[in-house]
Order: sequence, then structure tokens, then C-alpha cells
Amino acid sequence: MRKMLRNMNLMKKLIVLLILFVVIPILVLDLVVAKKLESITEEQVGNALLQLVRGSHLTLDRESSDFEEKTEKIMISQEIQQLASIPSSSEYERFEIFKKLDKYLSNYSTNAIRYSMFFSDTDKQYSFVPNSDILNNGIFYATDLNALSWYKSVSQAKGKGVLRVIDKFGYNPNNVKTVAYLRQLNSIYNGETVIGYLLVSGIETPLQQDFSPFDKYADGQVMLLDQENTVLATNTEKFQIGSTMPVAADKVEGVYKLKEAGVEYMHVLHTSEATNTKLLMRVPVQSIIIDHISVQRLVDWIMFIYFFILILASMYFIQSILKPISRLARITNSYHPGRPLAISMHSESKNEIVLLSNHFIRMTDRLNQTIYDQYELELKHKEIELSILHTQINPHLLYNTLESVYWHTFMEGATESAEMIKDLSLIMRIGLSKGKLLIPVMEEMNHAEAYVRLQLFRYEYAFKVHWDIEEDAKKYLVPKVILQPIIENAILHGIKHMSQDGELWIKVRSRNGLVTISVEDNGYRQADIDMLNAILQGKESNRGFGIINVQKRIQLHFGGSYGLHYSHRQDQGVRAWIEIPAILDENEWKQPPA
Repeated sequence: MRKMLRNMNLMKKLIVLLILFVVIPILVLDLVVAKKLESITEEQVGNALLQLVRGSHLTLDRESSDFEEKTEKIMISQEIQQLASIPSSSEYERFEIFKKLDKYLSNYSTNAIRYSMFFSDTDKQYSFVPNSDILNNGIFYATDLNALSWYKSVSQAKGKGVLRVIDKFGYNPNNVKTVAYLRQLNSIYNGETVIGYLLVSGIETPLQQDFSPFDKYADGQVMLLDQENTVLATNTEKFQIGSTMPVAADKVEGVYKLKEAGVEYMHVLHTSEATNTKLLMRVPVQSIIIDHISVQRLVDWIMFIYFFILILASMYFIQSILKPISRLARITNSYHPGRPLAISMHSESKNEIVLLSNHFIRMTDRLNQTIYDQYELELKHKEIELSILHTQINPHLLYNTLESVYWHTFMEGATESAEMIKDLSLIMRIGLSKGKLLIPVMEEMNHAEAYVRLQLFRYEYAFKVHWDIEEDAKKYLVPKVILQPIIENAILHGIKHMSQDGELWIKVRSRNGLVTISVEDNGYRQADIDMLNAILQGKESNRGFGIINVQKRIQLHFGGSYGLHYSHRQDQGVRAWIEIPAILDENEWKQPPA
């Protein structure tokens, strides 16, 4: 690769470098960000849909409660309860009973929802009554209730209502299914006496009307399922009532994704213990992120156009450099000391390379003028000195300005703002430290205290800080500004969101030739200590730049035996501690060989 670049001209090198270090990194970053945004979009939409499904399921449960109340009213009515004590009667009397019940029940039926009752007629005393194969609803008598598909589950419910998918009553050559609310009618005087069975069919109609909140999701498929995952109500023709929807046994509630026939679906599932039903919504993931994809495509086109313009502009820019450089090369090649150049100066231009060519021509005319050359060198030397002095003056100027602003603010009565400015100037002053790399523990603590005060003000004193600094340890030297990144991590990742419950403990001890500085927090989130220590050991890259900086500076000064460590705090939170040798003079420490 290096040999290939060496043999390329400058234009090709520029294009290759642009592609390697600009185009490819930005494209990779764009891909990573797009995937992350796609994941965040799916998560946020999934959570929103789960809340919508929960709310809709509560509405469906209320529908079931309405049917329970109505069937309860029918069961305890005098017309039904008196059937438990009616003695054997003549056919005429039985016909009158049938008519009276049919008239009573017809008051509850509507076009969509139909009420029916089934009674046992083992003696065939009601053979004159049409069966359910002829009538859509009404009063029916069965010689063998066990032959009815729903009988076993309803009788086992002992009077509780159940939802079941059954064949529609009446003429039904296509075996059209309907959802029925079924309930065993018991005597209120003798709970063991079964009067009959009440069926409310066609309830999928009101249930499906409650799916209206899902209408804005055109591709969404919503299904109400029973415990056996049988479809009770749906808003899609793909899954008919009575069909079985495959749902994993371990899926009770939540959001998960499944791939079916090459299409990835987001499944949002909620289970109701009140009705023993599940409400499932299926949405193609593609339809969720379609807006994100459209925006991403727009960004991709903008980036493509940008890269194209960037390459054209770079080619133009390099050409504007190459031509003057080529002319300068010709001038340099034709020059011989002591001989005037046959090439005249180029017209005045703001192009730096053209200016350089003109300066070179002028320089050749004055090359033998030793005094001028010496003067020019001295002038350039002084310019460099002034530049260095300028870079030293600016931080001191900023510090002195902050001191002036502090006193001005203090005199105006804004003490809180003044104290913040004072803390900021203190941080600036300790950052300068007169060029020193090692400062006493006391100065480092002053810097840390100033930083903590600024953070307390920023977060409206939402946490407490406990300082425990051993007096004898204040004199030892430490690398400057090593506590601030550790305290910042403890606040941001530990106690930032704990309201008034967050606490920091900052301790300094000197024992057996070592200075130990610890920062502890009682953060409620479980920290990955192994990952933090792996970062400090250089096993994790592209993260933890603050603590890596602290670790490297400590080990550059004192060697690999010292540095920063992390562990879980005994009660709750994280403990970070630094171990360095206890020294009073930087010159007395000799770093052991690596």
C-alpha cells in the first residue's frame, strides 16, 4: 500500500486519502448511526404500541363485563329461575312456556348480537321446537347436550362466562364461525341445579368495533385470542375467526419480533387475567421505519452529492497548488548563485504558492546581501519568540480577567455568580500550575472542590459530598487534574438522577509510603466493574477516554505499579481509588524500569 502511494502523483494521492480517511469513515459512521436510530425507532414505537394494546384490551374487557352483567340479569330473572320448579306439564303448557321464554329473550337480541338458550330435553317433550340449524337464535332443546361442541367447557366453568368460537346458528353451509359468550344458568335457590345454558353469539362485532384506535396503522393486524390462541376477533381477513394464531408459549406480554415468509413482524402482546384473553397486534417492521428509511435515503443522496462536490473542489484546489509549485520548481532549477534569474516575477496574487515564487525570486536578488539575510533571520527568530510569549500570555490573561470579573460581580452583590467565577478561575489557575506537572495534594483538592461546587450549582444541589482529607497527605505531590474526570464519572453515571439521595465520599490517606485517593458514590445503577478495569488495562478501546488519560499520566510519572482502580462499594455504588507513591519532590522519584 505504501509503495503504491509512493508511485502515485499528488492528485491521485489526494483522492485516495479522501476516500480512505473521509468518505469511508463517514459512510461507516452513517451506517452505524442509521442502524442505531432504526433500533431506537423500533423500541419507541414498540413501547407506544404496547401502551395502545393495553388500553384497547381494557376496553375489550369492559365489553366482556357488559355481557357478564346482562347474562347475570337474565339468569336471576323470575322468568328463568321459575323454570327450575315447573312440574311436568301438557304439550300446550310446554308450548306456552316456550313462547314466553322466546319473547323474553328476543328483547335482548339485536341485528348483530343474538341471545339464545339451550335446555336439556332427554324425553323429547319439546320436539316441536326448531333446532339451531334452522333458527339464528332463540330457545333450543337438545336431547344430548354432550353432543354440543361448547357444552363441556361451559359446564366446567360452573356458572362463569366463557368465550368460545362456535358455528353460526341457522342456515350455514359454509361453516361460518362466530364468537359467543356462554354461561351455565344455575338456580339461585339451589346452586347445584342447572336450569340451562345461555349463549350470546355475534359478539365479535362490538369487539372488532373497539379496534378503531388501530385504524391509523394501515398494515397493523389486530387479533383477540383465547387461551388456546384461537382468534376471537380480528381486523384482517388474513386470520379468520376460529383460526389458530401461533404464539410461543413463553410469550405472555411484551414486544418481540418474528420473521414470517421473509417479512419481519413486530408482535405486541398483552394478556388479560380478568378474561383469560390475549390481544395481539402484528405490524411489519418495514412500515414502522419507513419514514426513517426515507430520511436515510435523503441523507445518503445528500452525502453522495457532498462527496462529489468535495472531490471536485479538492481537485481544483490541488491544481491551484500544483501549477505554482511546478513554476517554482523551474525557477529553483534554473537558478545559479551569483547569476540573475531570466524569469520575471508573476503578477500579484493571493495564492500562497505564487507569493512564495515571487518571494523566492526576490530572495535570489538579495542572496549576496549578508547583512539583510542576517536581519531577516533575526526578525523571524523574534517573531517565533513573540508567538511563544503570546501563547503563554493568553491563559494568564484569561485568569486575570476572571479574577477582575469575580471582584466586579462580588461588589455588585451577585455572590453566587461571583463564587462560580471564582471557582472557574481557580480551576484555570490550577490547570496552569506555572507549567508544573505535579502539584501538592492540597492544590488538587482545591481544584476538585471548585469543580464539585460548580456541579452542585449546576444540578441544584441534588447530591451531598463528604470530604475526608488526612492533614499529613496534603503535602505530597500528585499529577494535576486527575480527580476531576473520576468525580465527573461518579456524578454522571452514579448519582445524577437520584434527587437528594445521591452522595459522594472523597478521601485521601497516606500509609506506608503510598498516597491513596478514593472517590465513592452510592449510585443505584449496577456498574460493569470488569469493563471499567478492562478499559484501564487497555483491553477496551474507543471508550473511557477520561479515566484512560488519568491512568496513563499516573503511570508515565510513577510506573505501571501505580494507577487507578475500580470496585463495587460495600453497600451500593462504585468505589474508584488511585494509588501513587508519597513523594515531596519530583526529582527524588526515580521511575523503576519497565
